[in-house]
Amino acid sequence: MNRATADTGGKELSGRENLQARIEARIRSLERSAGNGLLGMVLFLLISFAAFDGFNILPTLPDAVRQKLGAPPPIDLISLALVVYAFSGIILTLARMTSNTGSYRGFQHAAFFAGFFAFYHLSGGLPDNFWAVFFAGLSVMGLESYHLWTRNSAAIRRQQQLLANLQAGRPIVLEDDDEDAA
Repeated sequence: MNRATADTGGKELSGRENLQARIEARIRSLERSAGNGLLGMVLFLLISFAAFDGFNILPTLPDAVRQKLGAPPPIDLISLALVVYAFSGIILTLARMTSNTGSYRGFQHAAFFAGFFAFYHLSGGLPDNFWAVFFAGLSVMGLESYHLWTRNSAAIRRQQQLLANLQAGRPIVLEDDDEDAA
């Protein structure tokens, strides 16, 4: 059973109705995925709030675990890695924006910035470096969210135009990405 008959309660659809159902499903999918930018930002902010409080919501690491982890990296190296990561994240996101390619990577960025917060915390330098990680993360996450929002908004507009043309009985031309998506 194809997707169109499954979505319509088992009734067989004509070609135009099938195409309309696929376009409408694609619009709903794009609208849902556009919310990932907000979810990624919320995740980053929750991690940041926990870090601002010194991760007091988590239990402290036992000394045996700290011994097995070894000495934390020097704060200067963590700072260097943060600068390189933030700069790279911004450049790569801008490159994906200009070429209109790539997928949302905000959840990965949130995990990496959580790692920076953790390294600073374990090194004892979190109070002095919290704002550096926070603003670097806010910059990268904001740019990622903006890229996702603009890309999905443009795709939704294209799908809505296809749907309007289909409903008006005008001829439509499906592009390769529209056929894959619909």
